[in-house]
Amino acid sequence: MGLIPRTAMIHARIHHGRVEVQDPIPDEWEGHVVKILPMTPDDPVPGLEEWLAELHAMGPMEFDPGERELMAATLGELDRISKAAMQNIAGIQT
Repeated sequence: MGLIPRTAMIHARIHHGRVEVQDPIPDEWEGHVVKILPMTPDDPVPGLEEWLAELHAMGPMEFDPGERELMAATLGELDRISKAAMQNIAGIQT
């Protein structure tokens, strides 16, 4: 059993306490103990550049008439509801 090259890496995510592998596991890793580390902001995200290029190619976001106001009103209502819920949890009467 040889050493795994230090640059070899696969992506996985932790879900409900289990590791869900996102990439194929290389055959040469069979039988090796692996080290799992969380990603940092400096780690490359596969496909991100392509995704961002597609997003920018779509152009600026446009709202239908009244849509911006509806979103603002909806977000304001959600803010009011969440504040009331937190005050209720804390036992504060309004």
